[in-house]
Amino acid sequence: MQKNQLFTGTCTDYTYNGLGVVKYDTFCVFVKDMIIGETGEIVITAARKDYGYGRLLKLIEPSPERVEARCPISRQCGGCQLQHMSQKGQAEFKQRHVEHTLRNIGKVTEEIKPIIMMNEPYRYRNKVILPLTVNKDGLPVTGFYRYNSHEVIPVDECYLQSEQANELVRKIRLLMYRHDIHEHVRYVMLRDLPETGEIMVVLVTDRRNVRGIDRFTEDLVKGNEYIKSVIQNINEDKKTNVVLGKSHRLLYGSWHLTDELCGLKFEISDYSFYQINTVQTEVLYGKAIELAQLKNTDLVLDLYCGVGTIGLIASKKAGRVIGVEIVEEAIKDAKRNAEINGITNVNFICGDSQKIAADFAREEIRPDVIFVDPPRKGCSEETLESIVTMKPERLIYVSCNPSTLARDLYYLKNNGYEIREIQPVDQFPHTYHVETVVLMSRK
Repeated sequence: MQKNQLFTGTCTDYTYNGLGVVKYDTFCVFVKDMIIGETGEIVITAARKDYGYGRLLKLIEPSPERVEARCPISRQCGGCQLQHMSQKGQAEFKQRHVEHTLRNIGKVTEEIKPIIMMNEPYRYRNKVILPLTVNKDGLPVTGFYRYNSHEVIPVDECYLQSEQANELVRKIRLLMYRHDIHEHVRYVMLRDLPETGEIMVVLVTDRRNVRGIDRFTEDLVKGNEYIKSVIQNINEDKKTNVVLGKSHRLLYGSWHLTDELCGLKFEISDYSFYQINTVQTEVLYGKAIELAQLKNTDLVLDLYCGVGTIGLIASKKAGRVIGVEIVEEAIKDAKRNAEINGITNVNFICGDSQKIAADFAREEIRPDVIFVDPPRKGCSEETLESIVTMKPERLIYVSCNPSTLARDLYYLKNNGYEIREIQPVDQFPHTYHVETVVLMSRK
């Protein structure tokens, strides 16, 4: 197998991130935008010792689940991976991914429920981060990175963002050029909340003092009542892939936006972790609360609680809730959210979930129910060990990564817990990402 070599092949499987797997002799070739069962003419774009990457040149036998992507640049852009699949095709891919991963890594034999898909799978993102670059004419360009590269693909209309957000991004680019600040802007971040219509604009700059940024802000908010907040975030470290720096300043309006979720109000800041799909988050959290079977005598521990969403929703049915989160800004938001909603049976602790869980286990605190919603890396073994030591009757695990979920389920199954229900949820339509909520109970 050599680069630029042509061959005809049939897609037989998928990688975790939606690439089609095509066999070429004894090699596996990973090809973007192919569906299982499709045959096409493929060119090798990169060759390794025992695998390679290819590009689909010509489709010979298309799948019945193939559709025309709504976005004209979906093949080049790395933001979406599955727009060439129908809703049914995307559901099959995500279900297959969760089942394959949990069964092979986690040795899970229990039933996995059919994935809950989104009825209207466009315009759902309430947050977007757009890298900014300058084209050959010196004009600012925003978009998304080309698949597997750092090249920014210009995007004027993203179909996962609201029309309001797309229009605002176009205006931001124009005003940045007019006020000559674009060369110092690294990213544009928007929070766009569908329930309230409020928008937060965050400009991530490479220095604190950017001449013209105040005049830019004045022109941006003029006549735009839906813009509630404009913030400058300063990230001078060009060697990191982390978007937000550690300092920021308020250019206009408020530090927070307000959203409505599951009957409660939540204030969200620029640093806050908050699920990006409000509609499906209500489905996901509603399922988590249902599986928890909460009683008004239950002590609930909510690890990785973010701005307090799950814990505050659970507080309506539980006796007492303790939320733990390492991000100080998120804990401040969580405490304020409890006040806004008049909730008094929740305590929030700022700290590392691994350390706090270990402290609770050592102090023999015994929650009846534990919720965990960790980042993609999942829970550390020390955290899982502490959970097992605390002996909750029910454990609700919310995961955005089937691989680390499978690893953690394997540990818990070998340490006194059994799986009661597994429910995947399509939180991110048209991408390979999938959320899963699992109920476990003590044997």
